[in-house]
Amino acid sequence: MPQVGRNDPCPCGSGKKYKACCLGKDRARRIRESSWRQGEQDLLDRLLAFAQRPEFRTQLLAASNLFWNGSYGMEGLMHLPREEVGRFFDWYVHDYRLEGSREQLVERFMRETGQSLLPAERARLAAWARSFICLYRLNGPVGDGMTAFTDMLQNIEVHMLETGIGRLGLPGDLVLGRVLESSPSAHFAWASLLLPASIGPELSDFLLRAFEGHRQMYPDETWPSFLSRHGYLFNHCLLRLAANGQLDSTKGIYYDPSSTLRILAEAEKRLQEQRAKDAEERAKQAKTAEESEAQGPRKTSGGVLIPAHADFREAKRRRP
Repeated sequence: MPQVGRNDPCPCGSGKKYKACCLGKDRARRIRESSWRQGEQDLLDRLLAFAQRPEFRTQLLAASNLFWNGSYGMEGLMHLPREEVGRFFDWYVHDYRLEGSREQLVERFMRETGQSLLPAERARLAAWARSFICLYRLNGPVGDGMTAFTDMLQNIEVHMLETGIGRLGLPGDLVLGRVLESSPSAHFAWASLLLPASIGPELSDFLLRAFEGHRQMYPDETWPSFLSRHGYLFNHCLLRLAANGQLDSTKGIYYDPSSTLRILAEAEKRLQEQRAKDAEERAKQAKTAEESEAQGPRKTSGGVLIPAHADFREAKRRRP
């Protein structure tokens, strides 16, 4: 949205100058937004630090392989661009189910730090635990700093606080992101993606087929519950579209995973090479052990057993 000058006509259509109409109200709203955004960021930083504790390292690796749909090791994750690592962690802390307890990390964080949390922080974390990644179509501004989007899977319109991604896109563009209802107005999480409208049918159909297959086993499953557990499927589909050349990377405003695909492929190659070397070394060690066992023990003239791999001939030659 263009910046409105103090003496410009007010965007509300009253006919008054902006300074004499909505300037004060808009300034107050920005102050409130700045306050809750800072509180939200502080809490998110604590949650991310909790999720990276050593006790979760094995879980982190399993989650990374699930999200990126392959076996890339920690090296693959650490070599990704910062934005991609952040996008993974947004999914990991909110949606990934820990092995054993099946808790979300945000739930574990609430349970273990509950006594130190303020009531507003507990309410915010509870809202985060209910959130999920979904696909939305940008409809356009609806006034008072809000933008309308359509949930393309549930076919419902939602109004959200106007954010950078809403200002960047055009009507019809897609946003893949998590809606957070942990503030005065619902808004997208910072790791959301702007996508071209052309891939909407492919993404929607991919998730719809997965949802229908899941409901054959769990007839009472709902979209929010399904997406909370299987939101990583969006990423699988995006990587496949990019690998097939179906994502338009010529327009810089849209998400382009081409560098991510290259980094993951290189990490997988290095990991496979290391595994081959390790297997070769184990085979050599096993062969050496078999040869030693096949020779069997020997006896000295005095009847003392000597291990098959021991060689005393050199020692005898050095004896004075």
